[in-house]
Amino acid sequence: MQSLFDGHTGPRIAIVAGEASGDLLGASLIEAIQRRVPNARFSGIAGPKMQSAGAKTLFPIEKLAVRGYLEVIKHLRELLGIRASLRKACLAERPDLFIGIDAPDFNLGLEAKLKRAGIPTVHYVSPSIWAWRGERIHKIKAATNNVLCLFPFEKPLYDAVGAQATYIGHPLADDMPVMLDRAAIRETLGLPDAALVIAMLPGSRVSEIEFHADLFIETARLLHQRYPHAQFLIPLVTRETRDLFDAARYRCKALDLPLRLMFGHAQEAMQAADVNLVASGTATLEAMLAKRPMVITYRLSNTTYKLVRKKMRLPYVGLPNVLAGRFVVPELLQDEATPENLAQALANLIEDRVLAKDLEQLFTEQHEALRHDAAERAADAVVRYLGAKS
Repeated sequence: MQSLFDGHTGPRIAIVAGEASGDLLGASLIEAIQRRVPNARFSGIAGPKMQSAGAKTLFPIEKLAVRGYLEVIKHLRELLGIRASLRKACLAERPDLFIGIDAPDFNLGLEAKLKRAGIPTVHYVSPSIWAWRGERIHKIKAATNNVLCLFPFEKPLYDAVGAQATYIGHPLADDMPVMLDRAAIRETLGLPDAALVIAMLPGSRVSEIEFHADLFIETARLLHQRYPHAQFLIPLVTRETRDLFDAARYRCKALDLPLRLMFGHAQEAMQAADVNLVASGTATLEAMLAKRPMVITYRLSNTTYKLVRKKMRLPYVGLPNVLAGRFVVPELLQDEATPENLAQALANLIEDRVLAKDLEQLFTEQHEALRHDAAERAADAVVRYLGAKS
């Protein structure tokens, strides 16, 4: 096992992100901490954005990007080995702080052991205890010194059980402008201003592409029959996910469809689109911040879905609906997620311009409510654990 910090004697922060959205959060947090503590060193599991901000990674971030009970079981031995290696390295080098970014099933177990060993732990992004598996709050309290909450309704849940939590707002709400120049975004992407553009975001994880690629392609095929001049944007995060999606295009005999596969640029694709098809997750928030109508979908293995469904506490999973406290955009999950259903739901949004305008107004209000300079608030909450070294 290689060293985390290579003998660095300044402030040392072990940090672990589990997927692309965590990488984005981690990068902005690292930059905000560095403005306060320029000689801080970061090491653990980091994606490309965190590495660009100065973090060292010991394992590829893709190793953690698996979802669902059955999917995790397939990779369990490897995941446990990675976590054991990180635990051993942290206990040997004793960083001043450990920050786990999302990935609760991986990070909370690690955080619990490090906290018991006297290493302060911060969990960045409260798990969705308000949506499902609310009993986890006691485990989170035992594992962390502080939980950084992105949504205003989360902190009172921790206050009620005596857990330390800090509401910081959502970094994406800070990063994305409230008012967008859609024409300029389309020009940057080389899209005609009058074109019908549909962005399709099948997910950032390999397992998500495996479940969604064929579904999204067949949905695009039906929409293309209805709107022959439509253009489809497919942002993908990694070479591996792009290769999987390309393989699905061949498998579905869809090389004639106008599918534009993009490396990243998910936010720009959603902002440029007339309507978005989004796999449930952080991308639903990004689509909301882009002020665009959307259809939310998701598929898991049937076994995993049944287990998850039993523990859900809300009737919706998409963040725009959660924030509104009602269904404002369609959710078509599991068996309801068919190409026919998705294509029809998207067509309904394309045709209803009044609804699109109403959603734009609602999403603008939600955006403004989440803007709190989150990265700076998070850094303020974190640096106090560095003590004299900061």
